[in-house]
Amino acid sequence: MRHTLLHAAALVMALVAGAARAEAAEEAAAPEAKRPLMLPPLARNMVRVQGTVRPFFNLIGPGGGAIGDLSVEYYFQRPFKLGFELSPFAFVLVPEGPGTIVHARVRGAFSSDYVEVGLGIGGRMQYFGPSGLSVAPAMRLGSLDGLNLRAEMGYSLIRNYYTRQTQFALSHVTGGLDVPVTRRLALTLDGGYGLDLWAYATLGARQWITGRGEPGSLAIGASVGAAWVVDRFPCQYGDIDPCRGAAWGLGPTIAVRVDRRF
Repeated sequence: MRHTLLHAAALVMALVAGAARAEAAEEAAAPEAKRPLMLPPLARNMVRVQGTVRPFFNLIGPGGGAIGDLSVEYYFQRPFKLGFELSPFAFVLVPEGPGTIVHARVRGAFSSDYVEVGLGIGGRMQYFGPSGLSVAPAMRLGSLDGLNLRAEMGYSLIRNYYTRQTQFALSHVTGGLDVPVTRRLALTLDGGYGLDLWAYATLGARQWITGRGEPGSLAIGASVGAAWVVDRFPCQYGDIDPCRGAAWGLGPTIAVRVDRRF
């Protein structure tokens, strides 16, 4: 695992250095009206499709899995947005069977150039466990395409498998930090933990391939880290009937992120 992460980290750093040199040469050859590096304004009347997938090989047994997120959002001329998201979708494939955890929500938010506050409402689905309502407030401080800090706290209303009582409780926390290095390149730090049970942590970079965040832009990112998915632990009780069925995995991940604007 250590050698895999070291090789992947070396590749990411080489891409970062190469992209920085390429942009410096481009700006020297053709100077342009510069947008602010850290706090560029947010484009409007725009559709944003953004997704990240974090596949991993299982180190605690055969199989593997992935944790990802996907969103489709529309940014209005006024500081609001509407969208649909899968955040997260997590699965693990092991000999005991497939395990899946998915939160699907519709989201609305106040979204200005430098602050975003919103709420997502939808459903939570789990293969081996109970499903129910998913509610997730989220916020962004800073520019979407510049320096920003993001956080989301998810809550679920589900029926407890063992007590049969309906409970509304914290289900997950996710966050991210983007730090621009140049006007095309940013370092990215992302992490998340779900009480239902999954986790990931990655460090990498994001590069604008075309554009700088306006409609028609495309950004691609890559990062390295670790991911963990549990669709119910193996049973710890003498009577296995209440918790029959389990799937879990843990391993290194090389994540890929795509951000497309229309």
